[in-house]
Amino acid sequence: MNLVHNTLSRFVSDGQIAGCAVRIMRNDEVYYEESFGYADIERKIPMSSEDTIFPIASMSKVITVAGIMQLYEQGLFKMWDPVSEYLPGFKNPKVAKEKPDGSYKIMNAKGEVTMRQLFTMTSGVPYPWRDTAAGRIRIEKETEWEKSGKPVPGTVEYANLVGQLPLAFEPGEKWMYGFSIDVLGAVIEVLSGQSLGEYLKEHILDPLKMEDTGFFVPDAKQGRIATLYHILEDMRPEERDYRTDRPEFESGGGGLFSTVRDYSRFAQMLLHGGTLEDVRILGRKTVDLIAANHLTPEQQVSHSWDTQRGYGYGLGVRVMTNPENAGINGSVGEWGWDGAFGNWFCVDPKEKLTCVYLTTNLPGDHYRFIPKLMASMYASLD
Repeated sequence: MNLVHNTLSRFVSDGQIAGCAVRIMRNDEVYYEESFGYADIERKIPMSSEDTIFPIASMSKVITVAGIMQLYEQGLFKMWDPVSEYLPGFKNPKVAKEKPDGSYKIMNAKGEVTMRQLFTMTSGVPYPWRDTAAGRIRIEKETEWEKSGKPVPGTVEYANLVGQLPLAFEPGEKWMYGFSIDVLGAVIEVLSGQSLGEYLKEHILDPLKMEDTGFFVPDAKQGRIATLYHILEDMRPEERDYRTDRPEFESGGGGLFSTVRDYSRFAQMLLHGGTLEDVRILGRKTVDLIAANHLTPEQQVSHSWDTQRGYGYGLGVRVMTNPENAGINGSVGEWGWDGAFGNWFCVDPKEKLTCVYLTTNLPGDHYRFIPKLMASMYASLD
């Protein structure tokens, strides 16, 4: 694994990132594990693959997907169910139809958002981003909520409020990265009667012995959280402001903290078809469904990020379909996801391999780093 070592150490020595940690497992053995740079430059705290706690952002999504798929296995919902059966805020959805001049018209949607569309990011439920009219409307509404002085809504209430806002397009029309998995986190609360954090802890995190993973970091562990750094601004540190108790809104789409070793256990469970060390989290066929490409050719057109070249999209995860188009020396069927701060993981059933790479980048700049990591990793395999 000299290639991986040289690549990651160069990221740090060249001043491109503050630090990173990685764990690669192959054939159930640690194939390579190392950390580079600093978790906190100012305090000279080195990065650690064992102890450093990272905000993992959207890598939270795959854990939330595993949680709700447990409820799917129990027969508590069907993929094509309208979301409004569980969250009434999604009844009678509207669509913000954009015009060429940037204006928009609010219209009745032709159909309701389904559970399957949430999983596959084809729902049209936006993040509060400015790239769509629906996203801009959400920014305006959330600003109103914040100024109202009302308490921060809980997970279910928040999802219902978002459900009442216009969609970015007709449900199922295209792929768009958005708030969908957070909505699934709210459905977990409705179906289980537990908070999202309680459910994930009882049914996934504790069984897998993921002791440093959750929606907040207790006071005694706060010093282990890696500082985020603005990598395009001379490593300016982001302000540290992390909850020490449960947040009102538990973001199943982006709110978890974890470590390389914790998340590696989760990835190994997925590699083994839902089971790790005789602990069953999901059924093998359920994991197969998660890791299959669910996009239609029409939806695939809008699945066009640089990081998604050569990939389809499953239930909350990317799925490698064409390594040649990706320009990556990997495997058809490799799958996983990443997070806003440069984090990334993969499961490769063909090579019996998992990789968890965590870092602290603002912006994540995945396409700048991850293809290089993958090239070195796959070139190292015998």
